This record gives sequence, structure tokens and C-alpha cells, in this order.
Amino acid sequence: MNQTISITATLEEPAVIKTVVETLASRHIDRGFSLSLVPPDWKAIETSGLEANVSGSLEMFLNNNHPGKQIDIPFSSCFLFTCIKGNNGMFNLEWSSSLS
Repeated sequence: MNQTISITATLEEPAVIKTVVETLASRHIDRGFSLSLVPPDWKAIETSGLEANVSGSLEMFLNNNHPGKQIDIPFSSCFLFTCIKGNNGMFNLEWSSSLS
């Protein structure tokens, strides 16, 4: 049986989440790790991680040799957001992952 499942997660207000996460990350105490001595060709970075509850929806599209069926599932889940301080001295959101 040939089955295909496509899953897409959409966050509510992603631009607002990004702004809030980067603002909170900037309150991180800079311990000066970005100035640490590291081996040649390496670059020390300053990171900040935040945990936040985010809501959105999962869209699952099922196709098993019949006309496709779409299922929409709202969710509220905890995510871990990781920011890295850039050359401009500000933290930038680099990645996130669901904790559920």
C-alpha cells in the first residue's frame, strides 16, 4: 500500500514571537564568552535559550491512492528558542524545537 502523509506546522503570529524572543534574549547576562580564546579558524559565540509556550495548527494531508483528506489540528506546545549574538551586538533567533 502506497501512502503519503504531509505535515505542516504553522505558528500563530511568528513575527511577534521572533521579536519577543530576541528581546528577552537580549536581557541575557553577557558573560563575555564571545570574547573567549578559541583555536584558530573557530569563532566564540554568545547564546541565549528561552522556553516559551506557542500556539498554532498542524495540517496533515493524507493521500493513500484516494482523493486526499486534510486534517487541521490546533496545538499549544512548549518550544525552546535559541538565539545567537551577531556582529551587531543583538541576539538573533537561529532555531527552535518543540519540547513535546
